[in-house]
Amino acid sequence: MEATHRATLESGETIDDPSEDSLFLLFEDVESGRCGYVIVDDLRDSSGHTYAQSSRNGDGTYLVEYRAGGADRHFRTTVADMRAAHALMAGWAFDVQGWRETAAWEPVTF
Repeated sequence: MEATHRATLESGETIDDPSEDSLFLLFEDVESGRCGYVIVDDLRDSSGHTYAQSSRNGDGTYLVEYRAGGADRHFRTTVADMRAAHALMAGWAFDVQGWRETAAWEPVTF
């Protein structure tokens, strides 16, 4: 069976179909400063434009973004800590009902 999601750290380390727990461990690498970000790609979208990503800000908050296809469907939010960022990324990856409503999202414009 082919993987549907791939998590990638800044270091290049990847995990296919990460569990919620393994995603948490990746966030611990970001929290510790070992890596700057984590990205989870939805491999079912061959365009490569469906993903969620997160990085730690200098004040300990986290930037979380998700993109659902085109550039007009790219959103971001800032959350208080690693656990909140993990909850959003896991919600996105596992399509947890209501995950979007747990944060205030704004469009990303380029």
